[in-house]
Amino acid sequence: MRPLAPKGGNDRVYTPPELAYRIVGHFKPSGICLEPCSGKGAFCEALQGRIGVSFIHECEIDDDIDFFGFNTKVDWIVTNPPWSQFRQFLKHSMELSDNIVFLSLMNAWFMKARVRDMKQAGFGLKEALFLETPPKPWPQTGFQLAAVHIQRGYSGDMKITHQ
Repeated sequence: MRPLAPKGGNDRVYTPPELAYRIVGHFKPSGICLEPCSGKGAFCEALQGRIGVSFIHECEIDDDIDFFGFNTKVDWIVTNPPWSQFRQFLKHSMELSDNIVFLSLMNAWFMKARVRDMKQAGFGLKEALFLETPPKPWPQTGFQLAAVHIQRGYSGDMKITHQ
């Protein structure tokens, strides 16, 4: 079995700016947004100036701003969460927002406990945007990379888009 997190436990895998712009442009988040793992700022930069985005909160554990201490409701969460903490990030995100987009390996969404967590919180898988894996140092896992949008109250089919 292959691990979902990068070897050595290093979850600091920064999203390339062009990939963040593509994801934000595709899903078009609006209102108050949160980037829980701002890292080098790719998603925050992509959200800035976006029509309909009124405010951007950001957390970054390396800057002593811990997402798990953030408790303000927002309209959208867009992030590349630490893959080793995927479930914890998902659960806290569902407490804060009705729309969540995580950049992750597609298979991370289909663990039984995560599916159960989403169902219990009233969320449905709305869309998966399949993406090419960025070059190294991005982890080269062989699993499909996707930006997945889940939404509170959604119960329709999951759309799969290739880009």
